[in-house]
Amino acid sequence: MKLVLKYLLLVPCIAGYIYGYPQTIEAQKTVDNINRSIDEAVVKKDVNKLKQLYADDFVFTHGTGYVEGKTSWIKDVENPTKKFTSRVHDSTLVELHDNVAIVTGSLAITRSDADKLVRYGIRYVRVFALRNNSWQLISHRTVKEWHFK
Repeated sequence: MKLVLKYLLLVPCIAGYIYGYPQTIEAQKTVDNINRSIDEAVVKKDVNKLKQLYADDFVFTHGTGYVEGKTSWIKDVENPTKKFTSRVHDSTLVELHDNVAIVTGSLAITRSDADKLVRYGIRYVRVFALRNNSWQLISHRTVKEWHFK
């Protein structure tokens, strides 16, 4: 019985390796790294990088329900009176579907607006699409938001 159980557990592992499981792990790591680099670019106000990583049809749904696109969001990031000082990811999971990746996670965000420090956290769902051999963010939806004192 133990031998049969070991066989049943081992076969899917070997099949996963033969049929692309390592590539899946690499793709998940790639998407996770891009996901994190987007928020690093927001903190650095690296507009050129954001223009590459956001798709032209990018949709950003904030926790308040406000919806904006790529151009509007990048303009907001450029705003000199608003500075994101940190955007730290936690609990990210990447789910792959051919040329689409769904990323869930949370962000702890610190931002200074003029002279006021704002700290809050969000849970998000992000959708990436593989276009022209590059992963681009096509959707960000904040599903929960909370503020720190």
